[in-house]
Amino acid sequence: MKPTQIAIAIKHATPPRRQRGVVLFIALIVMVAMSLAAIALIRSVDTTNAIVGNLAFRMASILPANASIEQAAAALFADADIASVVHISDTEKNFDKESENYYARRLAGEDARGVPLLLQKQTTASALPKQFDAKDSAALATDTHVTYLIERMCLATGQPTPNNCDLMRPKGNPGDTIGDANSGTVSVPFYRVTVRVDGPKNTASFVQAMLR
Repeated sequence: MKPTQIAIAIKHATPPRRQRGVVLFIALIVMVAMSLAAIALIRSVDTTNAIVGNLAFRMASILPANASIEQAAAALFADADIASVVHISDTEKNFDKESENYYARRLAGEDARGVPLLLQKQTTASALPKQFDAKDSAALATDTHVTYLIERMCLATGQPTPNNCDLMRPKGNPGDTIGDANSGTVSVPFYRVTVRVDGPKNTASFVQAMLR
């Protein structure tokens, strides 16, 4: 009897396919993109808050700056008198009066904005003898400091002359035909008032006005 041959077919199992990690790679890219977008959003919000804060500080400085210009006008002109403001007479206007932050000449050292050298730094501005009276403005915060400086737009002290000062003849009543005869023939110089307002968080604002 012949032995029975049994054929056994062995089927080799297919090995598992290697995982390439494409989905993980894409997920990582998406996470990085979302992180960058979140950082950009945070920076944008911070920048917006800083700009809004600066605008708020700037708007808060306008009121005391305007009040300071009124004080300077009261010191120059008797018809704009404010109580407790020392009036500078016509004779005194021909010479420096440092006690009132008044100079009968244009000071040297101003920057490109026209800010005088004495007001460019907070230390020198706060050292000026004439400071803004906080009692004249209820809106002036306790951490706000205001200083103004008056300059006569002349090259030197003394009597104002066309060669020395920036002069303009006073205007008469525009409704009559006499012109400047009502206001005289003497020309008057310009006065430049520069105000520095130091507010919270080391903010500084400058306001200028030309008076005559």
